[in-house]
Amino acid sequence: MALLKGSVATLRPPEGDNLYMIYRVRDTVRIPPSLFGKPLEEAALQVLTEKYVGYVHPDMGIIVAIFDVKVKEEGRIIPGDGATYHESEYSVLAFRPQVKEVVEGIVVNAQQYGLWVNLGPVEGFAHVTQLMDDRVVFDPQRRALIGERSRRIVEIGDVVRARVVSVSIPSEPTMRPRIQLTLRQPYLGKPEWYQKTKQESS
Repeated sequence: MALLKGSVATLRPPEGDNLYMIYRVRDTVRIPPSLFGKPLEEAALQVLTEKYVGYVHPDMGIIVAIFDVKVKEEGRIIPGDGATYHESEYSVLAFRPQVKEVVEGIVVNAQQYGLWVNLGPVEGFAHVTQLMDDRVVFDPQRRALIGERSRRIVEIGDVVRARVVSVSIPSEPTMRPRIQLTLRQPYLGKPEWYQKTKQESS
C-alpha cells in the first residue's frame, strides 16, 4: 500500500521536539457517499485519519495525526464509483527518532535479554548489555534487571532516558519500526543514576 502519494513538503518539528516532524501534503482524497452529509473538510479528515494514522511511511516515519485539512470543493466523479474525488492539502504529524537522539520513556516489559521502553507511538528495545556498566542479572519474580555490583535496578514502570543507536523502518506500512536503545552512556538510565553521576562530576 502506497502512502501519501502527493507532493510532500517538510515544514518543521513541533517547538522543542526533534522526535516529531510536521509535513504538508498535497493529495487527492476520495469521499465515499456515506460521508456526503458531513462538511467536506470534516469528511476528508475522517477519511485521511482512518487511512493513514498508525501507518509507517518510509520517509516520514509513524504517522501520528492528520490535521489542518483544506479541500477543493469542486470534485470529480469516476464512472462506476459513487464517491467524489477532491484535491486536498493537509498536515501530517509523524514520529521518527534519529540515531544518537536522546529519548525518555517508560519501561513496559523486562526479560532476561533486555527491556522495552514505551516512547509514545512506538517501543524501543535495550539489550541487557546496553543497560549499565555492570553484569546484569534478571529477577523473574520482580521482572527486574539488576546490576550485580552496583545493585542498580530497572523494572517495569520505571522512567528511563536512553539514546537511539539504530532505527529500522520496515517496508510494510503496518509493521512497527525497530528501535535499538542504549542506557550505558553518561547521563542516561534512570533519573537517580544520572543525577548521581552529575553530582559526582561537579
